[in-house]
Amino acid sequence: MEDHGERPSGVTGIPGTIDRFAVFMALGAGVVLGALVAITFCDVLMRYFLSAPLRGRQDIVEMGMVLCVTLAAPYTWRSGGHISVDLYDSLPLKTLELMRALFVKLMLAGLFSVIAWRSIAAAEDAALFFEATNMILIPHRPFVLVILAVASIHAAILIVEVIAEPLSATKSDDK
Repeated sequence: MEDHGERPSGVTGIPGTIDRFAVFMALGAGVVLGALVAITFCDVLMRYFLSAPLRGRQDIVEMGMVLCVTLAAPYTWRSGGHISVDLYDSLPLKTLELMRALFVKLMLAGLFSVIAWRSIAAAEDAALFFEATNMILIPHRPFVLVILAVASIHAAILIVEVIAEPLSATKSDDK
């Protein structure tokens, strides 16, 4: 994968807006993660001192982690925080490197589009069959709808990057 590197803090326009939105979603993931840590901490204390664990803690943690991972994905992509294996440093021609980056982004946009598309059917099934967690019956549908929304947003971000990258490469070659 490519290294997005650090973006200047004064980035404006579409990339700046995308970055701010991705940060906003990542902050939401952080808030959920903090709440999950607090719930787990309380559960451990109650289990140890009172022999009375929180009922449904596992359901809450499972569904909370769905939110954390889903909300953090666009920020992880934008900041280059994903795990990658470098098989090569860079391609010899800048055009080949640009084509590789565009191919990867198009593949990921397709993948997130498929996730969004399948989430539509999953949300319908969750509503139809009243799917919920085992212990405290947290409904699955709202979480599937979050996955649908974030996967759609992430696919759109990747499409915008695919459109913007050749334009920015052309501008940098002109200088």
